[in-house]
Amino acid sequence: MIRQNIYLQAKHLSSELDLELPDIYIVQSGGLLNAFATRFFGRHFVVLYSDIVEMIEDNQEKELSFIIAHELVHIKRKHTLYHSLILPALWVPFLGKAYSRACEYTCDRIASVAIGDAKAATQALTILAVGHCLNKKVNQKEFVHTHSQEKGFFIWLTQATSTHPPLAHRIKEINYLAQHPELFDLDSNAFQTNEIA
Repeated sequence: MIRQNIYLQAKHLSSELDLELPDIYIVQSGGLLNAFATRFFGRHFVVLYSDIVEMIEDNQEKELSFIIAHELVHIKRKHTLYHSLILPALWVPFLGKAYSRACEYTCDRIASVAIGDAKAATQALTILAVGHCLNKKVNQKEFVHTHSQEKGFFIWLTQATSTHPPLAHRIKEINYLAQHPELFDLDSNAFQTNEIA
């Protein structure tokens, strides 16, 4: 049942993104919450860690849809292909990491619009940040605010050398997109009218 549900979600999202459905695999993750898109011998794959898939059992299908859509957008935007083409530039200090972080923001935005639910998108990122059990107890607004107060050289260095933006930053960007869709040339009805943190 779960496999069929994931297949139907991925098929629908691929159609929404005008993308050929890639192969999707679920792998045992030992408690890790992650997913990734990759390209191997000219074929695209999406790999979902098993603990993320278990979200379906708790009626969090929209959150799982966001994670699947995010990985599909990596394929749609050809990030998996461009990464190998721009490999020499990735050795330039900070440049490659900045490109990778920009790709993550792009995928978050497009995936949020694809599922039409910014609240589910931010909830999915909260699950990745604090885990499956604690996510319902997290005040997202306070989480984002607290993270924005963290300053200093080592905080900056950690973020500048990371391939992914901090999850609090990603949540903040999705909220901004949902509150100001016109700035991204989107219809004001692009998202469900849920309360955004």
